[in-house]
Amino acid sequence: MFYRILPRTSPFNEKHPMKTQSIEQQIAMFRRMKGFAAHAQKWFLGGAALGITLAVILFWFEPKAFFFVSGILIMLSLFFASVGFAEQRTGPNIVAAISAYDSDTPTRGKVTVLVEPWEDDDNSGITYYAIVHERNHPDWKYDFRPQNWQPIAQTYPAKIWRSGSKRQPVLVIVEEGVMIPASDPKPVE
Repeated sequence: MFYRILPRTSPFNEKHPMKTQSIEQQIAMFRRMKGFAAHAQKWFLGGAALGITLAVILFWFEPKAFFFVSGILIMLSLFFASVGFAEQRTGPNIVAAISAYDSDTPTRGKVTVLVEPWEDDDNSGITYYAIVHERNHPDWKYDFRPQNWQPIAQTYPAKIWRSGSKRQPVLVIVEEGVMIPASDPKPVE
């Protein structure tokens, strides 16, 4: 896979300045999100099901009168369903990360951040990957979404919290910010 490294002075960083927060502020933000994050996917998928049900009922009884409203409900339902499916691991990972932070002692290691810009016909963005290196553990790779900090492609000293039977990383903290997996971490081959 091809990775392009964005330097600190990249045009993307200059166009999109980001307000940074301390580690404590980032953890507090995730802690506040913990209750909603645990059930967010269910709320989004439930909202999608409810919207489609209402659209079908309205269209069934008055197709001409509620055609426009039914169309809007179906579009909103598709949006909620796509968000619910796309974020199916993020919520549980936030809960696991904050629980590990509150109850476990971290170990020291390193994390390599990869920055992958992407562009298609309509959108562009950046995907961030973390590769976690720690003595006596396999390396793990996952994507993450930085919250209120701007990672650059480099290797950082890190504190690592692990959980689960595979002992995969659920939280990595570097001096600049917090990295919680957006999807399940996978071992690096």
